[in-house]
Amino acid sequence: MKTNFFEQIAGLQINGTLQINIQPHEGGTLTVSVLLANNNPKITSGKNIPPMLLKATAQELDEEFFTEIGEPTKQTVRLFANLEAYQAELDKAKKQPEKPGGKTATVDNKKAVDNSLFNQPAEEHEDDVHDDLEEQHDETEALVEKARLYDEAMQRVNRLNTDMKYKEAIAQLPDVDEYPDKANEINKRREQLQQRQKLYASLQTEV
Repeated sequence: MKTNFFEQIAGLQINGTLQINIQPHEGGTLTVSVLLANNNPKITSGKNIPPMLLKATAQELDEEFFTEIGEPTKQTVRLFANLEAYQAELDKAKKQPEKPGGKTATVDNKKAVDNSLFNQPAEEHEDDVHDDLEEQHDETEALVEKARLYDEAMQRVNRLNTDMKYKEAIAQLPDVDEYPDKANEINKRREQLQQRQKLYASLQTEV
């Protein structure tokens, strides 16, 4: 029997190890745990990301599995990319003081012309480099933290969705105003949850 399961896995374009565990239950339902693990030994942050948990019948998983894990997996991939970029900036900042920089030689040459100008420009240059590194570090750290909070919120949404707690899931969605670049993802997820909430409510009414 031919399936396209692994083709869809490849389509997620993951940059880590995808761990999938399946636990059958009585009644025909399955609990599927999906965890994208970070393989970069330099990156220690993000290693405590919880797995995505899906509980449904085999037929429901066949229909919705990649829809449910697709966006959270992409978010985790982006988080790892942000963490790697952040680590690269930290490594760059650590190495910076060891390299005097281009202006030091220029100032050294200028010393023969005017000794009074030697110390002041060099100090100003070092201060500027330090300030730039601090500012760049703070901005990168803020972006990583913002991405982490977004991913945690979406993971809570996914868990509540799995538990069919749609109202609570909608309440946990990040604010579009705080994440304008994620507006399409947030609004699409809200529409999906609202549709499922209506369907669930109608089924409860019929019962």
